[in-house]
Amino acid sequence: MQVKKYRASSVKEALDQVKKELGNEALIIETRKVKSKGLKGFFKPALMEVTAVLETPSVQPFLLPRASSDENTKKEIEKLKEMVKSLQAQTALNSINVEEKRSSSGSLEGPLTKIKLKLLNTGMESDSADAIIRELIYEGIDLENATEFNEEIKSVMKKYVKCSSIEAKVKSKTQKPTVVFLVGTTGVGKTTTIAKLAARYHLEENLKVGLITVDTYRIAAVEQLRTYAEIINIPIEVAYNKEEYVKALRRFENMDLIFVDTAGRSQKNLAQIGELREFLSIKKPEEVHLVLNASCRIEDLKAVLAAFIPLGVTHLIYSKVDESKSYGSLFDLIRMTNLPLSYIASGQRVPEDLDLADPDSVIELILEG
Repeated sequence: MQVKKYRASSVKEALDQVKKELGNEALIIETRKVKSKGLKGFFKPALMEVTAVLETPSVQPFLLPRASSDENTKKEIEKLKEMVKSLQAQTALNSINVEEKRSSSGSLEGPLTKIKLKLLNTGMESDSADAIIRELIYEGIDLENATEFNEEIKSVMKKYVKCSSIEAKVKSKTQKPTVVFLVGTTGVGKTTTIAKLAARYHLEENLKVGLITVDTYRIAAVEQLRTYAEIINIPIEVAYNKEEYVKALRRFENMDLIFVDTAGRSQKNLAQIGELREFLSIKKPEEVHLVLNASCRIEDLKAVLAAFIPLGVTHLIYSKVDESKSYGSLFDLIRMTNLPLSYIASGQRVPEDLDLADPDSVIELILEG
């Protein structure tokens, strides 16, 4: 980026200097009156100062006068970059609004509107679609020929998608065990998902895995997890209170991984969700994965996020993908929380119906279904 200030007796003269040196692509970011320094400057008429910026990879950034410190220079350049990006983002939004008005009045849809409609058809919200389009324009991608979701559009979407799985934590950690909580609403598939995770890391990764369930409200859930534990051949502990949970942690202190299954809580019952905090506070887990149902409405998912995120959620798991037909809400969830997605779960098979999340597969799922 090249940033320069031009002074002349009039704005027109200063703009002529900008055009001559930086060309028509230069962006004017500030115009102001300035007086020359010193006593002589007091008696001279004020000059017009125009600050212009030209963003091009082949041009070295303009350096501020040597009197400024390196730190101030960096801050000034970053500030100017943000100003330019803000202006470009506003221009992008204005373009979208103009096209939408034309479309509603019967005119042919422009490329921006077509792309936005395609994004909305995935089930994502308008704010997310606008954010993608702003980024497309900022990157200077040719939207006229973007009739389909090409690699450039997918690349922009992937900037928003973070993925991180449990093994990254386990392999980088020297002290055992790694404690992982699964939390979420009733019926979201936590118990089945935790069984898939336990099978994956014990049978496929050869890690020592222990299961603890504090979901003592549902006898069926406890028995289901016991059955899974016997099949996988791993130990399980049932903790009916905080004291038993502490004892279970001690029994499993030599494990590589401890998965903790929790009772499903309604996002509307904050008192019940608060009970989970008591277990979480005993020994802060390395990770807390919030399991979210792909077939739920985005309004309900937002309420779930608002209720559970304060517990210290570190990752998201997108479950029951086989029960939904559109997955745009997944992009909304990742963008709203800025949390990494760890796994995508579908079906009842253990451990087959569980996939590690990666940006490419996530974008494919959202766009292609």
